[in-house]
Amino acid sequence: MNNNENPNKNDIGPRVNNLDAQVKHSMLSRIVVAAILIAIVVPCFIVGDYLYFSMILIAALISCHELIKAPQSLDHRYKNIIYFFAYFMMVIMIYWIFLKNNLVNYEYLKSQGRENEFVFSLTNGFQVPQISLSASIVSIAFFFLMVIIDSKFTISEAFYFITMLFIVAMGFQCALFLRYFPFNDFASNSELIVSNGFKYWQSAELLIYVILGDCMNDAGAYFVGVLFGKHHMTPIVSPKKTWEGFAGGVFFSLISSLSFALILDACGLPLATFLDTAHWYNVLVLSLLIPLTATLGDLMFSAVKRHFGIKDFGTILKSHGGILDRLDSIIFTVVAASLLIILMAHNWGILL
Repeated sequence: MNNNENPNKNDIGPRVNNLDAQVKHSMLSRIVVAAILIAIVVPCFIVGDYLYFSMILIAALISCHELIKAPQSLDHRYKNIIYFFAYFMMVIMIYWIFLKNNLVNYEYLKSQGRENEFVFSLTNGFQVPQISLSASIVSIAFFFLMVIIDSKFTISEAFYFITMLFIVAMGFQCALFLRYFPFNDFASNSELIVSNGFKYWQSAELLIYVILGDCMNDAGAYFVGVLFGKHHMTPIVSPKKTWEGFAGGVFFSLISSLSFALILDACGLPLATFLDTAHWYNVLVLSLLIPLTATLGDLMFSAVKRHFGIKDFGTILKSHGGILDRLDSIIFTVVAASLLIILMAHNWGILL
């Protein structure tokens, strides 16, 4: 045999990539960080109520800080008013819906002479995510005004803040929506929604289902890409992403989320009234949507980081970057899943 000839040239099937010590350490580190995050986040998902409400608030404020930091260089620092306004607007955009729903409920009870029965609720009326139009207009006006009065604040930065604040705020509000929507979807079964089993588990299933699909896509794409990746998807935006990794992510996400939903329905715990075995096609479509939008979100945030010449949005998770680096795909996924869930809840009607 010629010494230069590859003895494995006739091998059939994918070849496993050689992993150096750094890659192996990164894989182990990702597993450890994921385990820690699961231990912190999942109890918040299950308990819900103000614990989950507060977790989203903390994550949103840290994400907002990372968004503000991303465009800044050593010789370019934003004024404090930018920080204050961005934090304030992020909170308003996410939580305005709760104030609106409760004011509507209070006015209704008041018209019935029963205002003394009013109790502030996180679940009442949360049938669709909504970003305040007034808040959006104020945000646009503020950042365009900053372009006029601050010579260092460019029009591209104004569009960056307007767009990213909206996208991230919408993502966090949709994460809240997925946790509280089941209370409205199963509202006709009054005995069910007041039970502890529903409050602490069944109402959390929809959120866990979506996050599970996203996380399995991330894990599948990473490990399959590292082991078998050969063909790059978008080397300009994300040099390490491969088509093999993408396929692995879709496969593991689809199998895990679909199995999760159907097994729970078989146990008498459907994700929603329209996400059960009788509506298997809804579950299939939603399960397929999750990895596709997760990949899109990951690439979009990667494009933002590459534009600003940064590796990560933050350092709070040490070598794994910031909160946005872990939530990039989830933000897109929960928004897309929420939109599809709303359409399904209205029998695929678009006139909502």
